[in-house]
Amino acid sequence: MTNTEQFSTNTQAYIKGVEEYLTDKFGTIKENWKGLIQMLAVNYEIFLQAKKYIDENGMLQPSKYGMVASPMIKVMNDASIQVQKLVNSLTISPLSENKLKDKMVDSDEEDAIKTLLG
Repeated sequence: MTNTEQFSTNTQAYIKGVEEYLTDKFGTIKENWKGLIQMLAVNYEIFLQAKKYIDENGMLQPSKYGMVASPMIKVMNDASIQVQKLVNSLTISPLSENKLKDKMVDSDEEDAIKTLLG
């Protein structure tokens, strides 16, 4: 299992859920997934911290040029994009599962056509 001690309880719970889902679905967590899960934990934690900062300090902050967008908006957005990519890589989203099923159906259809054409 992924070491998540350094992360918030929210991230720990999220990663635990991801690992349980993968174990239930595939019977194990493959070795090459461990790095992806660790990256998912890091980016999920960054997302949560940036969101907390924005919640506490607002989306705008004063600067010498007046009010400007908080730099945490970009941090949160970038982390969100990475989380989405990692979730899709691990096929733990409904969208990525559907894509995987579609590929399997396409492969089955191609095999059937090859059998018919003999």
